[in-house]
Order: sequence, then structure tokens, then C-alpha cells
Amino acid sequence: MKKYKYEIIIFLLGAIYMILELVCSRVLAPYFGTSNLVWTSVIGIILLSSSVGNYIGGFIADKNASKKNIQLILAATGIFILAIAIVQKYVLNGISSIFTDIRVGAIISTILLFFIPSMLIGFLSPIVIKIRMNDLSKVGKTSGILYSVNTLGSIVGTFLGGFVLIPVLGSIEILYILSICIFLIMLYVDIKDKESVIFATILIILNIALFSYLIYSNNINKDLVHDVNSTAVADFDTEYGRVNIHNGELDGNKVRLLLIDKGNESATFLDENMRNELVFPYTKFYDLMFNSNIEIKDTLMIGGAGYSYPKYYISHYTDKNMDVVEVDDKITEIAKEYFFLDDLFEDYDLYNNHRLNLITADGRTYLNTNTKKYDAVLNDAFAGDTPAETLTTKEAAQKVKDSLNEGGVYLSNVISSLDGDNSKFLKAEVATLKTVFNNVYVVPCNFQDDLYTVQNLMVIATDDTLKLDNTVDINLGDSPLILTDNYSPIDSLIPIT
Repeated sequence: MKKYKYEIIIFLLGAIYMILELVCSRVLAPYFGTSNLVWTSVIGIILLSSSVGNYIGGFIADKNASKKNIQLILAATGIFILAIAIVQKYVLNGISSIFTDIRVGAIISTILLFFIPSMLIGFLSPIVIKIRMNDLSKVGKTSGILYSVNTLGSIVGTFLGGFVLIPVLGSIEILYILSICIFLIMLYVDIKDKESVIFATILIILNIALFSYLIYSNNINKDLVHDVNSTAVADFDTEYGRVNIHNGELDGNKVRLLLIDKGNESATFLDENMRNELVFPYTKFYDLMFNSNIEIKDTLMIGGAGYSYPKYYISHYTDKNMDVVEVDDKITEIAKEYFFLDDLFEDYDLYNNHRLNLITADGRTYLNTNTKKYDAVLNDAFAGDTPAETLTTKEAAQKVKDSLNEGGVYLSNVISSLDGDNSKFLKAEVATLKTVFNNVYVVPCNFQDDLYTVQNLMVIATDDTLKLDNTVDINLGDSPLILTDNYSPIDSLIPIT
């Protein structure tokens, strides 16, 4: 192992670098979302920091490629990563309040929080290569091996971070762990250097103490949120997003809110007699499906989150059935524990009568393979404030139609203005649905006569003719954009709110 010490170090740093990039997107998500705009900002800045790091590291390597310099750089890297975990909330609150453009906010936030540690990691490759260059005739081979090992580490870090760490641990917890790993690598560089050993040990002990306090406080908060009188905030990280739960008050009623990334995804009343009622006004507009000319018996809902409408539907229409497709099984578990979904199953004997069927799957994937026929399909699938892109296209609309009985209806929640710059997605989606369905209706959920305010809109598509109040005619223009699986530029169409 001693013979391959530097290869091991480079491998581990490659893994840490990629995990840090994945965590960066999750740290930013509650403030700027997880759209392609945010990912583009994160990837661009992280690559820039690595490039700058490699460039400066080359000069450091030529001047003094030593174990001591490697240890000092590792110490600084670990301290900066630890600092991210401590200050990220304050920095992001400030940046998000100043900059309304998510691209600018995401770029500045990534620079302030992640540029320096990523750059410092970039310092190390040239230094390690210089140390390993003990035979000039093998410069190409040595550098090639080290770059290959670094890339393999990056691959492992990508899979480890995306498939294991983020679904199991919170992003802040991962930052503490990465910091500890950096300090352990610092020890590994030269275990015989007493000063470095003492310094690294102190940093590790400090980190573990802070990490233990974080875990303790998070667990306390998760328990406190169960208390309807508590104002505690519980954070969760799942494979698909950063989840935040807290209690609040709305019109004199106590409510519990579920946020995923930066979007309000669901809510429930906390009063025992109101837990199956609807908090958000727009969700009541899903009842417009009952204006169809067929009896609504079997309904599919895409997007569960806190399961607010499924709870309402099952409890208010006791002769009807619903399948709910939710991509994130951890969100479903959160809904059971914090949003009274378990109570619904007990109160309405759903384990035996199977009126509510919970399906863990991607909405589009489910539609692609579904053979069951529904009277209505409801779409409330979002990533933060961004609609699920794969459900917005012409091909997706056709899959929805294939899943409907004759005369069935498709209702989709769209966040948009009725006209103006913030209506681009609405117009594209209406135009797209019209290529598949005979009739498309738009019903504002909040402001009937306001064309320019961003609001929830219920878009209803069917081959039948419906009698609906307060529908709005949408001017699609001469050449409306049709969204397809090949071209669906959602991030450039949705309102920036």
C-alpha cells in the first residue's frame, strides 16, 4: 500500500471532488431549485475552479512539491468544506434575497461556497505528479496512470454520492464526512510527521464534535415536528431532492408544509377534523374532472408528495378509487409519518379494499408501460417549481390519452401567467395538448381577470366537450411551440419567480 500511496490519495480526491459537486447542487436546491440552469451553473463553476487549481498547482509543484505542502493544502480544503456546512444557510439566504435570476444566484453562490475547496483539490494533482516523477523517461506513463486513477475515483464518487450517500444522509452531513475524510488523508500523507498528526487530530475531533451536534439537533427537530404546536424545521435529503418540513399557520388554522427544493409541494391541516381537507386552493380545481360527461370512478394521479389531494379524494368520494404514482419512495414514507397518510389507510380500511394504490415509479415511465384505463389522469409532478419535463411533451400527452377511457379527462397543474413573458410554458403546453386532444381548457385557480400575474392554472384536455365556468381563451399566436421528447426547453419557458 505504501508503494501506491499517492495513487490512493489521487483516487480518494477524485471521489471527494465529485461528491462535493453533487452536494453543491443539493445545498443550492432549496434556494434556486434543481433545473438545468442551476446544474449548468454548478458544473461550469466547479470545472472553472478545478482548472484554476490545476494551473496554480503547477507553479506550486515546480517551486516546492513536498509532503508538507500537500498536507497544508489538504488542511485548508477540509477547513473550507467544514465552513460550507456551517455558513451555507446564511450565505444562500442572503444571495437568494438579492438576486432574483436563478442563474446569477446559483453562479455567485457556487463561487462563494464551493470555488475555493474545489480549487484547492485541483492544486494537488500537479504536485503529486511532480513528486512521482522519479524517472523522466516515464513522464507520460506516470502522469497517465495518475490521471486515470483520479478519473476512476471520480466515477466511484459519482456513484457513491448519487446512489448511496445523498439518499441516506443529508447534504450537510455529507460535507462533515468529506471534511473528516480530507483530514484523514492529511494524516495518511505522512503519519510520521508529529506536528501534522497533532494538527489533523485536533481538526478531526472538532469536526466529529460539530457533526455529532448536527445529528443530535436534526433528530430532535424531526421528533419535534410531530408536535402540532412546534415551530421546529426538519430537513431530509432523498434521492430526488432536498425536503423541508415545518409547521405554520394559515387563516387561523395550523398547517404542516412540505417543501422540496425551493417549491411548496404539499400541505396538511393539523387539526384532526381537517386533516383530509385541502390547504392549497389550486388542488380543489382537480374536482373539475367531475364536470366530464362520464362517471369518474378510477383516477390516476402523477405526483404524490404529501398526498393532499389523494387524501381528500379518498375521504370525500368513498365509492371511487385512485392510483398515485410517486417517483420518490422516501417522500411517500415522509407523507405516511408526517402528513397522516398512514391514518388515512387505517381510517378507510385501504389495506383491505385497495381503493388507494401507491406506486413508486417515474410518471412518464409508468405511462409508457401502463395498460390500465382511467376515467381521469391528474398531473401535479414538479421538481421544485419546475414541471416534470418528460410529462410536458406531445408523446407524453399521447401516453396519457392511451391511458384514458373514452371521454376521459386529463388535468394538469401549470404555474404560469395567462399572457405576457411569463406565459410561454402555458402557451406551449396548451398548443402541445391540442395536437393530441380535441379540446383544451384553461381555468385560473386564483385570478380570473389578471392576465400577467403568475398563478396556478388548471389545464384540462379531453376529446369530449365540457361545460366549465371561468375558462380563458389562450392566444397561441401564429406558430406556437410544440413540446416534444426531442425538444422541450422547459427551463427557458417557465416563469422565474
